Parts: sequence; C-alpha cells; structure tokens
Amino acid sequence: MRAFKRLDTVFATTKSLLSHMPAVWSRLSCALNPWGALRAEREATVLYLTYAADTVDIIETRLDQYRDAACEFASLFNDGMLASHVAERFTCSEAEGIAKFFRAVEHPDVADLWLECHAEGDDDEDDLHYQGERSEPVELVLAS
Repeated sequence: MRAFKRLDTVFATTKSLLSHMPAVWSRLSCALNPWGALRAEREATVLYLTYAADTVDIIETRLDQYRDAACEFASLFNDGMLASHVAERFTCSEAEGIAKFFRAVEHPDVADLWLECHAEGDDDEDDLHYQGERSEPVELVLAS
C-alpha cells in the first residue's frame, strides 16, 4: 500500500505538470491506457453514426415532401383541357423539359399528354414535334 501512496504523489505531480500541455497528456494517457483510446474512438464512431442516421432521416422526410408535391403537380397537370390550351404555346424545348420532369417523377402518361397537345400547335416542318405531312423526306440519324 505504501508503494501506491508514493506513486500517487508522482502521478499527481506529473499530471499537474502535463495539464499545461494537453497534447502531451493525451498521448501519455493513450500510451498508459490503450483501452481509453479505444473507448474514445468508439464514442466518436457512435456520435458520427448517430449524426449520419439523423441526416438520412431528414433527407428521407424531404424526399417524401418532394415526391408528394410532384404527384400533386402531376395530378393538376393531368388535364387534357389545360394541356390543349397551354402546351401549344410552349417551345419544343420547354415542352420537352416538362415531359422530362413528369417522366422523372414517374408520371409518363402526363408527359405524353403534354407532348401530344404541344405537337398539335407545331405547324412548321422544322419543329421537333411536327405531325403533319412533310414536303421532303426526312433522314433520321440515330445517335450512338
């Protein structure tokens, strides 16, 4: 017991000297107690995993909100009367953008409706969605 009391004063003196140098103390404590370093690493890992799980929950909630909004938007735009009055006034690239959006949110029927209604307004042979008869044969080049 006396030996431990003598060591206690040595450790107390060392600890008070090292308290002014925290980097040295952390290295020394890791060398003296490797389990403490593993515990600190485990606690940090738990903290990071908790943060990651919270982030995933937030993102999942936000994606559900976006999905619901896109479905509501698609249900509003799934109106033939609206599409026939508005879609023919869009440029081809605008109509393609709308169709691309509806296909991305898994509503291809709404995309086809808007492209079909847009094509009714395309009266120039150079338009992308022109459905009338062409005066010259058109060569289609497939991109690879």
